Order: sequence, then C-alpha cells, then structure tokens
Amino acid sequence: MIPHSKKRRGIRLGKLTAILVAVWLLAMTAGCIGDPASETIIITEDEQSGGGVEIGEAFRVSTIYPLPALASSGLSVLGWTSGEAVVGYFSENGSLTVPSTVGLQLLSPPYEKPEPLMNDANSGTSLISLSPDGRLIAEWTTSPDGAYLTLVPLDSRPAKPVAAIPIVELTLLSRQIQWSSNSRFLSYMEADGNRTQQFMVVCDARDGTVQKLPLHGYNTDGNVSVRLSEDGNAVLLDDGKLVAMAKRNADGSFEVQYDHPSGRGGSTWMDSDRFVFLGSDDTLFQYDARNGELSVLLEKVTGFSLSPDRQAIAYTLSDKEAIYAGRLQGNNVLYQTPVYQGVVPDRMVWSLNGGALLVDGGMQPSRSTQVVAPAPAAQAGERLQTFIIAFQ
Repeated sequence: MIPHSKKRRGIRLGKLTAILVAVWLLAMTAGCIGDPASETIIITEDEQSGGGVEIGEAFRVSTIYPLPALASSGLSVLGWTSGEAVVGYFSENGSLTVPSTVGLQLLSPPYEKPEPLMNDANSGTSLISLSPDGRLIAEWTTSPDGAYLTLVPLDSRPAKPVAAIPIVELTLLSRQIQWSSNSRFLSYMEADGNRTQQFMVVCDARDGTVQKLPLHGYNTDGNVSVRLSEDGNAVLLDDGKLVAMAKRNADGSFEVQYDHPSGRGGSTWMDSDRFVFLGSDDTLFQYDARNGELSVLLEKVTGFSLSPDRQAIAYTLSDKEAIYAGRLQGNNVLYQTPVYQGVVPDRMVWSLNGGALLVDGGMQPSRSTQVVAPAPAAQAGERLQTFIIAFQ
C-alpha cells in the first residue's frame, strides 16, 4: 500500500510534468504560427526538383567572348538571331573604327570574324530595333517628305514598308521602337502639335496593319518607352520617372489602370497579366493586374533582363560591381549567382535559348575585375566593353 504523502507527491509530480509538456508544445506551436511576413517559405511542386543542387550551382560560366564592337563608334549590337549568333555593327582585324560603309553584320561563335548581311538594313537609319525572335529589323527613317517605318527580314525576303507619316504631323515622344515579347507588335508614342493628346502607334508585324490609338490618363514630356503585351490588349509605359500600365477599351483606345514611381526606368512583361519593373527605390517589383498584387522580387537593383522563357533573370546591384543571374519561381529569385565581377553594364540581353548573356557597354573594369569562370577566348588585360557570357 502506498502512503498518502508519497501518493500526493506522485500526483503533484505528474501534474507538473503534464504542465511542462503542455508549455513545451505551446512554444513549439507558437514558433510555427508566428508572423508570416518575417519568413519566406519556398515550396516546390516536386520535392525531387533541384536534384540536390546547392545555391550558386545553377549558373556556371564556361567562356567569356569579347566582341569586336566599340562604344566610341556609336554603333551597338542589336541583339541575338537564330542559333548563337548576334547582329550588329562590328570592327574587324583589331580596327579602332567601324567604316561608315559597313552595314549590318552577323557574328557567330567564336565571335571573331563578322560577316555582312545581304539585306536592305543599313547604319544610316535614325532608329533601328531587332525583334526578340531575331528575324526582323524595324527601321524608323526620316526624309523631307515624312517618316517611314520599315520591316527588314534578316533572310533574303524584301523589306516591307508599313507606316508613313508626314513630317509636319510628327511629334515623336519615343526614341526607340519597342517590340512585344512574341515579336508581333511594334509600338511607339507620338503627340499632336500642342501635346494635348497623346497617341500610341501600334504596328502588327504579322498582317502589316498600323493603328494610331488615343491614350487616356497619361501625360509626359520626356522620352517614353511603349511596350505592348503579347495579346495587344495592355501596354507598359515607362519614361524613367513613372511606370504605368494601360488597358485597351472597347473603342480601341487605351486607359491607364496602374502606375508606380520609377527612378532608373526598366519594365517588361512577364506574361499578358503580370509585369516586372524597377521602382524609384531600386526595388524590383512584380505586379499582377488580375488581383492588384504587388510583390518584391529583389532589392538594390540597378538593371535587369529576363530570359525569353521568363525562367531566368540577369541583374546588377547598386552596391556591387557585378552581374548576377538567378532562376525565377513564383515571386522568388532562386540560385542567385555572380557570373561576372568588375563591370556595370548598360544593357544585358539573353540569347534565344537562354544559354548565354550579351553584355553591352559599361564602366571600365576596375582592379577587382574577376571572371567567375575560365575565359580562354579573352586576351589578358583586354577591356571587355561588349562581351558574351556563355553558360555551361
């Protein structure tokens, strides 16, 4: 028989143990239901996706290819065409200048000897833009009679004039012709003589039609970028101070639905409903027009470029002289990897298959310049003003 005193002590000890266990369970539960904003949890669709790859292993640089293009020439690389070739104006045999008679050229791996392109495009046009699929060049030229927009195929097909506007009626507010990401629509902005009404000029490269559509709820005096979504029903407007999204009305006009302050400029469509843009505080945002959700992708960003499949991003940071690459998944950037250090480029363009990155222009590399991979194609001490980063 157990004495009453020992029995009471046993009961008290059991109660104390139960209380301690309850407190421990409560503490564990509280740790799981804390403030959700304080922690980001990434859940992949497939637990096996990633295959044990650690952060930083998604992007491995194989080769750095310097291009024979000089910033002092005033002629730039237009972009990528089929395969791994780039299109632009290049010097040859180490020349310090680009002859004025040289037209568009094709530069294929190992990016040493440019080949002339046999088409109607030339270096005398005031505005020129290569389609994202690398098949068409849009030229904007002026003459005493007016201004003309022409589409020039990179193959042997003839050029196709698609727009002609009398010069007296022309007040351009765009310095560049922008393509939609599916290479169907071209767009730019113009205004009437008093700039009281602004218009978007939209060219459908597929059927060759041109429309001049009123824009409501937007006003700017500066250079504005106009980029249509793939379905042509929405447009991004960016003048370096404000990013705005406008949607098409039933009558064909466009009306601004959303805007956000922008400091450096830079915006592009993720798809027909979502777009990515750089805010005035160097924050990279993603906006979803379906639900009005604004998400933060990265901070301290000075420039970025999305791959054609929208699965990869290249970017630069305000406190680093380096180029980074990462994978986009939802509202997160994974596998953030430095791929080149010591330069801040003016422009970055992914190749059509996402396997290489064209870096155009930038600061003089500092003493800390470091290629995050072997670079057998580059000569020692050579300034990489314009170059290609090829990934494994």
